[in-house]
Amino acid sequence: MRSFCAKIICLSLALVLIGCGKEPPQEDILKSMAEFDRVYIPSLLFTNLQKQRESEIAMGRLKREWERFYKRYYGLEIKYGMNITDKFWKEDLDVVEGLLVTAEAMIMENKLEEAHEQLEVVREVLRDLRHRNGLAYYLDGMNEFHHAMEQIILSLRGKDRLSDRDLERLRGWFRQAQKSWSKVSRTEINPELFGFDPEKVDAVRKRVKEEERVLAIFAAALSSQDADRIFQAAQDLKPNFVVLYKAFGDFQPIFDQIIKERKEKEEEEDETGSE
Repeated sequence: MRSFCAKIICLSLALVLIGCGKEPPQEDILKSMAEFDRVYIPSLLFTNLQKQRESEIAMGRLKREWERFYKRYYGLEIKYGMNITDKFWKEDLDVVEGLLVTAEAMIMENKLEEAHEQLEVVREVLRDLRHRNGLAYYLDGMNEFHHAMEQIILSLRGKDRLSDRDLERLRGWFRQAQKSWSKVSRTEINPELFGFDPEKVDAVRKRVKEEERVLAIFAAALSSQDADRIFQAAQDLKPNFVVLYKAFGDFQPIFDQIIKERKEKEEEEDETGSE
């Protein structure tokens, strides 16, 4: 009887292990997403800066990282709630696949603005996928803030005065931005997930505090209803955020490749000149 029970227990444990092998824990999925973002963020920023060669290199790295993610997780049947399978998991990954293919084609055609627009949608799709499956991820609060911040800046573009309707719209976007940043402020950074050492964690926290300060200045400007103050405070929302967001990307391999190519070009020109 004991032998039979022991066999049953061993079989149960084996099934559990097999199940774990098929469905990676949340930590593994989030780690893969953080690795994806390390190469995604440079692609996003370089296309926005209209840096052609940097965008090409960044996109090549992003494509390889996405292929690894897609192959590993496409067949995953992730469940949430009352054992409900996420029926949109594969569909979302296919959407990201299409966006990246289009972005790569746009970069090859020197259409960096269009490529950037495609890449921006990627983080929205992955954010919704994580929210739907209860995957808490630090950058999602920042992504939500970015959307509200961009709406604030866009709503002021080309204007020299503000109507009551403009002010009301700005207050609405500010409330969303403030709510998102409050989420960022309350969330602890997982150093292992993002590969941060203690010094980098401290630097990130300081930037988060700085953005809180900038938001407070914008809130005061809104309350004053002074258009000039509002315009300036709105412009000040972005620089610190960009520096903070860049901290989650890995830019060094791209810089190294650019330096290598420039050096090779200089050596080639020197050899040509000496002939």
